[in-house]
Amino acid sequence: MGDAKTTQPNSMESNEEEPVHLPCNHSTISGTDYIHWYRQLPSQRPEYVIHGLTSNVNNRMASLTIAEDRKSSTLILHRATLRDAAVYYCILRDHSGTDGAAAVQYLPGGEREGT
Repeated sequence: MGDAKTTQPNSMESNEEEPVHLPCNHSTISGTDYIHWYRQLPSQRPEYVIHGLTSNVNNRMASLTIAEDRKSSTLILHRATLRDAAVYYCILRDHSGTDGAAAVQYLPGGEREGT
């Protein structure tokens, strides 16, 4: 059992077709914790985006860069569009299934949360 916690900014914004960097701090990460990212589109269930343990990872949706000390990571959406507007969750998951999670909402095109 662990008490791993993650922190993220409340919201991020960018212009369409530009990269978006979503940071996550996880200073209490253990050596066996994987860094998982999920996103939740409005009125839908969370969906898996990417995960990694110690090295940078790429897939068709995004890239995950992990700091050498593993205390922070960044999810990179390379060419964000309106379809990417969602709440993104950074979750630490060890082999026991214990989670620590935080969320950041990505708002494209200068929209503001609550408007």
